[in-house]
Amino acid sequence: MARPRGAVGVFLCILLGLALTLFPAPATAHHQGTVKAVDVSISETVPLPVNNWTAYTFSLNLGDEIKYEIHVTNGTAIDVYFVPPDGLQAYANDTALQFRLFLDIVNLRDFSGHFGGQTGSVSVIVDNTDVTQGGATPTGPVTVSVHLEKSSSLFLGGVILILCGIAFLAVAIAMVFILRRRRKAAEGPPPPVPYGGPPPSTHEAPPAPSPPESPAEGPPPPGTG
Repeated sequence: MARPRGAVGVFLCILLGLALTLFPAPATAHHQGTVKAVDVSISETVPLPVNNWTAYTFSLNLGDEIKYEIHVTNGTAIDVYFVPPDGLQAYANDTALQFRLFLDIVNLRDFSGHFGGQTGSVSVIVDNTDVTQGGATPTGPVTVSVHLEKSSSLFLGGVILILCGIAFLAVAIAMVFILRRRRKAAEGPPPPVPYGGPPPSTHEAPPAPSPPESPAEGPPPPGTG
């Protein structure tokens, strides 16, 4: 998702470019801000002059989310953006006509909730500028209470690991089945059996030898008895 910049900001950039062409001078950014890297959490009160912003950058892993509590304690409404690295780079560049973002919450004084579903570098921009159409229009400096905290969803991470394990097992079983099918196809079908069963063998086994006969009993020889 891309957020277009305000027409006023683009017009001022054009005028600034023409002025620098006619009257060379050191370039000054119309919108100014700072970027802060956050490991786990941060709580602070931030004064933001007109057309100033502060970005807080987190590194999210699978299942991580950012809990945010942002409140304007003095001043008018502001905007909050959740952006990837290239979105932050384009946002900070006054000449970029749009910037990519994950979520925008605009023209409010109080922000609270959870942001998740992304991995890698995610920046939370607290904005008191006229950088976009439809956002807040700054009329003066504001004071903002910022509390941001990164948390991990162990349950979601466990579910994802289980699903990955099931998917891996299913793929392994499918591969075994496919290999068996290919092996059978390579061996070819078995030879056909003729109707009525296999033909009789032409070589008959020799008959088994008969047991020896015992001598018949006769009269006893003479002289015995």
